[in-house]
Amino acid sequence: MARAWILLLPLAAACGPPLPDGPVATHVEDWRDHVVYQIVVDRFDDGEPTNNTLDGVGVVPDDLARHQGGDWAGIRRRLDYLERLGVSALWLSPPYRNVSTGDLEDGYHGYWPADFTEANPRFGDLDELRLLVREAHARGMLVILDVVPNHAGRVFAYDLDGDGEVDPSELEPPFSEDGPYDAPLLFSHTPRMWRDGVPTRLGPEDFHRRGFGDLSDPRQKELGDFPTGLRDLDTENPATVEALIETHVRWVLDTDVDGFRVDAVPHAPAAFWERFCTGLRERLAAEGKERFLLLGEVFTASAAELARYSDVGQLDAAFAFDLKVELIDGVILAGGPPVDAVGALGGHRALFPASPQPMGVGLDPWQARVAFADNHDVWRVRGELDDPFAVQVALTVVFTVDAIPSVYYGTEQDLDGRSHHEAREPLWLESDFGEDGATFRHIARLAAIRASSPALRYGTLTVRYAAESGGFEPDGPDAGMLAYEREHEGDRVVVVLNAALEESTATFPTGFAPGALVDDALGAADAPWEAGPGGVLTVRLPGRAAVVLRPR
Repeated sequence: MARAWILLLPLAAACGPPLPDGPVATHVEDWRDHVVYQIVVDRFDDGEPTNNTLDGVGVVPDDLARHQGGDWAGIRRRLDYLERLGVSALWLSPPYRNVSTGDLEDGYHGYWPADFTEANPRFGDLDELRLLVREAHARGMLVILDVVPNHAGRVFAYDLDGDGEVDPSELEPPFSEDGPYDAPLLFSHTPRMWRDGVPTRLGPEDFHRRGFGDLSDPRQKELGDFPTGLRDLDTENPATVEALIETHVRWVLDTDVDGFRVDAVPHAPAAFWERFCTGLRERLAAEGKERFLLLGEVFTASAAELARYSDVGQLDAAFAFDLKVELIDGVILAGGPPVDAVGALGGHRALFPASPQPMGVGLDPWQARVAFADNHDVWRVRGELDDPFAVQVALTVVFTVDAIPSVYYGTEQDLDGRSHHEAREPLWLESDFGEDGATFRHIARLAAIRASSPALRYGTLTVRYAAESGGFEPDGPDAGMLAYEREHEGDRVVVVLNAALEESTATFPTGFAPGALVDDALGAADAPWEAGPGGVLTVRLPGRAAVVLRPR
């Protein structure tokens, strides 16, 4: 597709739509009461086919690197389905107008902002997003928007030779160690943010202009452009930071959403996140929006790195990638010894701040972290290991550890895509939104169990047993066995899982009273179990199984 490239200088534009009547409000008491459901908007449901083509770029069926047509209207018409699944917080793709297409893929995912002030017309207009949020709130559901403060899409090229034309080498030039490229920028789009109440064009001073960054180099990771030409914003420039804060406050005031999932956190310095998060919280609190979740994508299994971005004034929490890698992937899917996941179940907690963020969600960063079995950036859990029982064990962990649980759209329908675009299937084409499948029913049951148990929502977690023998190369009768206990104000739950392929047994102490009979809330046929002296339980499980034990 041909593009027109123009030399663009900062210039104020006309004002956007007025703010909606009525103030925003706080719709959440405790985020741990909720179950998050991640939706890649373009891939969930196509409720309004008339918005499938924009700028001459339409849907390309069967090519998952290209637009497929999902939108906010499609989500709104499936709220009954989501409610019956048991989810109560919707995490939606970035809402901004995007760069429509690139050389190898389209901007269907929302992470290529072209204009931070306008709603993505492929998803619908601002009124459609407002209606979705309003109807979600009426059902007790929260809404989280994905946001992209680190970069814009490929909205300009570097005119390195000054000829006013774009050469291939000017799209992603090598990283400049000496400072920004001193070359004109040829803009293909008109990126804007809100400044002093006006949507205003971004200029060269709003970008780092360093060229392509090597993501393995910490300095280049913070200053350089992304692969595919995403242009890195100058998050050290006070004027740019102020525009980012005002723009994202405006999205909340426009829509009444309840939180942000913040993209690409390690690609900007910690000092920026402190300014950005503090600025958002102060202004939203002044408007009556409190406990607004700032949840960071810190794509690493290093607990120390996950904790680093939740220092005072920064993010409320990050996704529990350590739990995903150490327990979900390492033990359940790869057959490693459960003892290797003890850190992710509690040993890492000492690395995190012990107090909530000032004006944050009221939870410390460990309590507010979000657990997941899969998401849009990794293989689907069913694609990693085509075993429905392993998937059920992984989901049981997500719903029963001391974290906010998150479900990736389509996991409930057994989608099994692998890697990047292939794990972002159009749900309405891959399923009939049926509710009688085993995985759908398992998630719904887990959500109901969690909702009925203060221990699973608020309780401390104690590891009671972690076998030193893995499930794929068993060495002993306890291979693959893991048990942990949750307790809160007298409510007590013990979760036991067997990640091995064959039957295994473990004996361990619990907080149950001697002689107490405990049943599996998931409905195991050989229940009940009886606690012996000291609350000791002996639990034998078939391969790839988990139980959630509660007293009668």
